Amino acid sequence: MSEPPTGLTFRAMEAEQLVRHLRRLKRSLEQLESEFARQHVDQGLLVEIDRMVDEGLTYDTRLTRLVHLLERLRENTLTPRVELYSDGVRDCRRAKAIIEELMAVVG
Repeated sequence: MSEPPTGLTFRAMEAEQLVRHLRRLKRSLEQLESEFARQHVDQGLLVEIDRMVDEGLTYDTRLTRLVHLLERLRENTLTPRVELYSDGVRDCRRAKAIIEELMAVVG
């Protein structure tokens, strides 16, 4: 995940925009969880999730916990290992739970 470009300031997203992004992220996580359950890593979904984070989620302080979990999920996929799929399913579920909490508070 990247740092904001120099010279630019980022504000927290408006509630409606944030909920829209979180719903989209949740759908992607549901798909990724399904892929992990089939013992497959969908690089396209990981790229899409990274893009969502980089397009603004990472700059919103309300999402710090979620962003850290998504970073860990991404890092875990970089090193193939036996636990990858079960850890991936578990991390997707945790991320979706955090998203549900955030949407309840924000939306």
